Amino acid sequence: MTVTRQNLINICDDFIIGKVDKAFIKNFASHALVIDAIEWGEDEIITETIFDWDNEDIGFEINKINIQLWKDRLSTGRDDLVSYNSWNSHIISQKQICLAHDSEWKPVNKKLKVSVSVNLDTDPVNGLRIPGEKGSTGWFIWSGDYSEREDFFKPMCAEHLLQKRPDIVKYLGLDIGFRFLADRSDYGEVWFDEKIAGT
Repeated sequence: MTVTRQNLINICDDFIIGKVDKAFIKNFASHALVIDAIEWGEDEIITETIFDWDNEDIGFEINKINIQLWKDRLSTGRDDLVSYNSWNSHIISQKQICLAHDSEWKPVNKKLKVSVSVNLDTDPVNGLRIPGEKGSTGWFIWSGDYSEREDFFKPMCAEHLLQKRPDIVKYLGLDIGFRFLADRSDYGEVWFDEKIAGT
């Protein structure tokens, strides 16, 4: 049996619609790696995908977001799995943004809270950092129109932004008083707001 990229894309689609589960994918991968009758030639993306699926404990969790990212890699060659799963992969970008905007690099503890609006899927995304209370990074992040409603912001562990909006994690090293406006097309604007810094 020859495994193709399309075979793996079909498995991804089946997982996304709930036709197969994580156990099926792990079982498929483990069999593919040990059964000589299963082959896929020299395709490194197939090899990496099957290895990833067989090694969830040391790689990436098998969930809908990551399965979509594996499907994208199989379809286009673009690999965003590290960006969506590794906090440390954003550190260099954080430092570069801080340097470009005369900010001291003030990284956040990924286990602390950020305050986010309910829907972060809409572009652009706004962010501002104020002095944080205990357990908080001081970051407030929202999309759409800002609101003073008490329920507008909800606390969320900072590292969960990786699988929601990894494109904005690069701004989270900015110091207190900084703001950003960004979208998924790589547009990004950063500025210092003295009124925030003085709060």
